[in-house]
Amino acid sequence: MNLNAKDKKILAELDLNARAPFQELGKKTRLSKETVIYRIKNLEKKGIIQRYTTLVNWGKLGYTGFGVYNRFQNVNESLKKEIIEYLSKIPELYWIATIGGKFDIVFGVIAKSVYEFNTIHYQILAKYGNHLVDNSVTIRTELRQNKRDYLTGNKPKLFKPPYFGKKPEIEELDELDSIVLSLMSNNARMSIIKLAQIIKKPASTIALRIKNLEKRGIIQAYTTYIKSQNYGMQSYRLLFNLQNMEEKVRSSLFSYAYSNPKMVLAIETVGKWNFEITIEVESQEELQKEISKLRREFSDIIKNVEFIVMFENDLIYDPYPLKKVEREKLLK
Repeated sequence: MNLNAKDKKILAELDLNARAPFQELGKKTRLSKETVIYRIKNLEKKGIIQRYTTLVNWGKLGYTGFGVYNRFQNVNESLKKEIIEYLSKIPELYWIATIGGKFDIVFGVIAKSVYEFNTIHYQILAKYGNHLVDNSVTIRTELRQNKRDYLTGNKPKLFKPPYFGKKPEIEELDELDSIVLSLMSNNARMSIIKLAQIIKKPASTIALRIKNLEKRGIIQAYTTYIKSQNYGMQSYRLLFNLQNMEEKVRSSLFSYAYSNPKMVLAIETVGKWNFEITIEVESQEELQKEISKLRREFSDIIKNVEFIVMFENDLIYDPYPLKKVEREKLLK
């Protein structure tokens, strides 16, 4: 599907702030409120807008992210479904995606220590270790999410990329904070009134809690989960082996990704590789051009670049996975 300029502008604005009111979106796109609603519903119907997510910085809560890349071995479709269902029920698991290239599946886990992660990982391997092979684990020390500036060609003013990670802190959350985050994690446009009805608390209390979570940096942003493949783009994850990762180098890589309109995610890692970048391009030829630019720009530090294909859908993406069971009960 080809997007026209107005649809691109709407997507860009929702990507910047998924909780923006329709009236505000209308002003920024020079469309009526009714037209904005119609176009958004159409984008949802065509599967371009999948959902609206609240980006939570787990590092503020003492958690670190771990990425696990695997290849399937002796797995049919039934067993694959069983493995994915098992993984999805793990409380600390926030992400599952099927991928192409040297790996078949990747999943993400948040844990408060390497020991805690190992406990979770060993339980997975004890059950499915014969089918999940070539384990590659990366510790995600910092992640920054960029906006899809290629939709409009303009970098949004005063935009600070949401980040996750850095040095873990210990911000305390009570039960109400946790439930609010869980309900908003994949429904960022849920109104305060609706949240209040579900949680059975005054709307003023819910509004204050959300404002406080934003102020503390636990809520980093509200964004839109966009399926770029439905408008002709393909997503790739670049995996870098670097010769050093001193502060100047890491800053320059993050800055490069931020300045490139098609690089939507940048992650510093510890493990088999040092850095990951997600890029959305129209063809593999364009991908190779982008990789060549990177090699030229960072010729003194890049030892190797590999890429994997990110297929059309993340099977699971839950920005705050710790209250899955409680959320399901409340939404019944």
